[in-house]
Amino acid sequence: MGDHSSYRAIRPLHKLGPAIAALFTVVVASMLVADSVNLFQLDLSVFRDAGGAFRRGLPLYSENFPSSSGFRFIYPPFAAMLFAPLTWLSPALLQFIWTLTNIVLVWWVLRLCLARLNVDRSSSVAVLILGPALLLEPIRSNFAFGQINIILMALVVSDCLRAVPRALRGAFIGLAAAVKLTPAGFGLFLLARRDTKAIATAAAVVLATVAAGFLLRPQDSKWFWMREFFRDDRAGGHEFHRNQAITGPLARLGLDGGLKDAVWLLAALTVAVIAFWAARRFARNGENVAALGVVALAALLAAPIAVTHHWVYCVILLPLLVAPQYRSWRPFLAVAVVVFLIGPHDVLEDAAPSGTWQQVGIGLVGNSQFLTAALLLIGAALAARRRVAEPEQTDLVAGEDAQLAGASR
Repeated sequence: MGDHSSYRAIRPLHKLGPAIAALFTVVVASMLVADSVNLFQLDLSVFRDAGGAFRRGLPLYSENFPSSSGFRFIYPPFAAMLFAPLTWLSPALLQFIWTLTNIVLVWWVLRLCLARLNVDRSSSVAVLILGPALLLEPIRSNFAFGQINIILMALVVSDCLRAVPRALRGAFIGLAAAVKLTPAGFGLFLLARRDTKAIATAAAVVLATVAAGFLLRPQDSKWFWMREFFRDDRAGGHEFHRNQAITGPLARLGLDGGLKDAVWLLAALTVAVIAFWAARRFARNGENVAALGVVALAALLAAPIAVTHHWVYCVILLPLLVAPQYRSWRPFLAVAVVVFLIGPHDVLEDAAPSGTWQQVGIGLVGNSQFLTAALLLIGAALAARRRVAEPEQTDLVAGEDAQLAGASR
């Protein structure tokens, strides 16, 4: 009888944890929505300005760009065309809807990853881990600036994890890459899965968007693709403390010019080769979320510049953290989550070290997001070595859409 009483006492505790997690998600989401009403989202205002300039036939890249914030537009003309409908809404309403949409998309990415990891009740579990996901510094930065990276991530993850019709595989990656460069790196994921049709589709979509830009805005397109595109300082200099790609630490160490470029190219190539091998190994073993995470690390580390709001793919850490099959990874994943929650790079902004050891310490802390990503990539490669290479399958998870629907129940 005593045991039965203890069981009845413990049962509510099993429900208390999920209830607290769900409440935490509601609180965090509500705070973000409140901020969208009260604060100014700088990048979103630039997107809206670009959409307005596109509609009115005004220049996108000259001094005559009609910027309400004083900041210039740095994306392709096709992106400005996509932003044109943003002008239909007032700035305040746009910020509100943009924030709500991005919250839902973070939940969608979590749910999709959990479903592919065969986690039961993926929709509900995604709600429970949504609160911490929204507090990750790259995610917070996207909401603070009104950035588009979460939307692009949702396109990329949906494509890579096959939540799109077979005929459209590759198209979502291509569409995302037509707006920003980083999603193009996920062609490495398609290559690791030897999905040549999806690679061709992605390339065709990118080329189609470039052609559309030249057709509709020939002068702006000529300027962007012949000049603006090759300026890798469009989002800030490499030494910018928020740049956590390989180029960031190199620039902050004092490397410059041809030497920095040579070291970056060699390091980026090494990262790409390691990531391809590991992703290939994971994908052949049916571990597509792990493969996706590896490619995300490589795409961001090897990018010409990757400021922290580009690193939204860190949300993949959370589904991996709760997935039972990756229990042995949890200590490493937990440390990585803490680093991405804190965002220690800000110590570099006004740092004035007075000695060598202070300089080393500040450098390690300020570059910790880069260092964490590099260590995760090395750890993933070591884990991939232990995977048994299974025979190639043309569709590793046949019936994935059915699996996704089933896991959400």
